[in-house]
Amino acid sequence: MKFTKLATGWITTESKPTYHGWPTLCVLSDGRLLAAASGGRERHICPFGRVYLYESCDGGCTWSEPRILTQGPLDDRDCGIVEAADGSILINYFTSIAFTREVANGVPPSWQPAMDSITLETLRKEHGFWMIRSTDGGKTWSEKYAVPVNNVHGPTLLNDGSLMWIGRERGHFIDNSCMGLRVKAFRSTDNGLTWELVATMPEVPGQDQRTWHEVDTVQMEDGRLITQIRNQYAQTCIADIATWQTESFDLGRTWRPYHEVSRCFPTDLVRLKDGLVVMTGGCRQKPYGIRFRVGPEIPVRHWSDEMILSDDDISYDSGYPSTVQLPDGTLVTLWYSIHPELKIAQLRWLKWKLD
Repeated sequence: MKFTKLATGWITTESKPTYHGWPTLCVLSDGRLLAAASGGRERHICPFGRVYLYESCDGGCTWSEPRILTQGPLDDRDCGIVEAADGSILINYFTSIAFTREVANGVPPSWQPAMDSITLETLRKEHGFWMIRSTDGGKTWSEKYAVPVNNVHGPTLLNDGSLMWIGRERGHFIDNSCMGLRVKAFRSTDNGLTWELVATMPEVPGQDQRTWHEVDTVQMEDGRLITQIRNQYAQTCIADIATWQTESFDLGRTWRPYHEVSRCFPTDLVRLKDGLVVMTGGCRQKPYGIRFRVGPEIPVRHWSDEMILSDDDISYDSGYPSTVQLPDGTLVTLWYSIHPELKIAQLRWLKWKLD
């Protein structure tokens, strides 16, 4: 498998650069490209995360200034975005109070107002998993509403027009991340307004699903679902973290045994127009960057050899790629990385094609 890099760059249209992380791309039916990310931040963990939305009308080469879609009192993180079958645009995110663990040696002065604002009532109302939606192409957005599950890239549009969403269930509102104990599959048949539980993902003897993190799912032309999970149950060092895969042939009700497919994490899955699937993942060991595989073949669960898409990120604090295919067949991958000049995490993009 060969590929060609076409163009690369950074999204640096914010007037005063802030830390950005965990982006997701979405190509709309009208050809526009939207990118959702957590921006407005001071660093990886802080109280200031907000949902930022960027737009590109030229396939990712230039980007708008960000629109800030949330203004909550907690840290808004890990934005997913998808266009539903009726044209609605859905953005999911979760709120975190993990920054409260960062103040053992004192509260940074800029954090003090956010820390002082946290009450039990604030947590009851604001700490959880959320979704906002637009029914006019992204011009206006609804108020947030609670959803039962979360993952970094959001729901998957299925062949029948419904949405499948597999991720960690919501936990108790006083937990730092609000992540629950189990990974569950939900389906929506009304374009993301309501969600019905399909299945709880199978357990593995001796493992705790609290060590299973970012999840992504894609549906093949034959209807089977492929789901990948970042599994760090056996983590003693970064090299031990693995991406596991499982498959379902009955719309998520039952799943085949898990098997390891990569040491890059977390991964993103996109089905191409020719039926192939591209898996992109972040390499968190030197050289830092983005890797990809193509597959899987039918009926064998086999992916191509891992190929290097980018290997010049300057920090472990990078990755979380999201990839889409444009109407002309080219691919765009977006991830976050420490900008070598700004010295803060920004969104980095790469246009490329499979040869």
